[in-house]
Amino acid sequence: MRSKLIIVVLAIALGGVAAFAAYSYLGGVQRAAEAGSTMTDVLVATQDIPRGTSANELMSSGAVQLVKMPLRYIASGAISSVTSVADRILAVDVSKGEVLTTARFQYPSEAGLAFNVPKGFVAVTIPVDDSRGVAGLVKPGDRVALVVTIATKSGQGDQTRIAIPGARVLAVGRSTGAEPTQQASASGGGIVSSQSNQPQSASTVTLGLSSTDAERVVFAVESGRVWLALLPTTESSATPGPGVTAATVLR
Repeated sequence: MRSKLIIVVLAIALGGVAAFAAYSYLGGVQRAAEAGSTMTDVLVATQDIPRGTSANELMSSGAVQLVKMPLRYIASGAISSVTSVADRILAVDVSKGEVLTTARFQYPSEAGLAFNVPKGFVAVTIPVDDSRGVAGLVKPGDRVALVVTIATKSGQGDQTRIAIPGARVLAVGRSTGAEPTQQASASGGGIVSSQSNQPQSASTVTLGLSSTDAERVVFAVESGRVWLALLPTTESSATPGPGVTAATVLR
């Protein structure tokens, strides 16, 4: 009986030693793994994010958060700040818990102009030339007023006045102002926005307009003549005057 008790005690003791040894081994492996892993910050989606969401909207909406993860487990191109994808939008849907990478973003021009049209507006393209298009100096993102010359109903000849006090330029020609170029960024690589100071020679300008203003602009283009007036960066619209005719222009 005593020998059986001794055997049981020894078995328990040996089991404890084995368990302790296994625990110590696994703990050592884990510590070694952690010691050999460089931790880095990445942006992770906190909710499902739809395609078309802009990089700036991600942070303001709280849809992403900064998380520390071992470098070895992070996909290539993972980002830690939306500044690295500024002026771009998500090209695909992102699920909650996914790490954001540069490959998931595109410029609006690549994803389609529809992603650059303000909510409640439509995009309308009008023809321009150098004289009526501010010498080709208008750029996407600028605001312009539309000056229209059109025949009056009273038969007194043409009248000229500001018909649309302010409209945002969405594109000049086929350029939306955020196309990728081959120029390396100052940080040592990557794609930068093509915001050149050179005049953009284009025969069309695309504007963001309300439905009502879109109808007015199309009618003016079809029935009269339209000029663009570039607004300063400090103004969103011009102040329309009473309009002029041949009888009042010299007053």
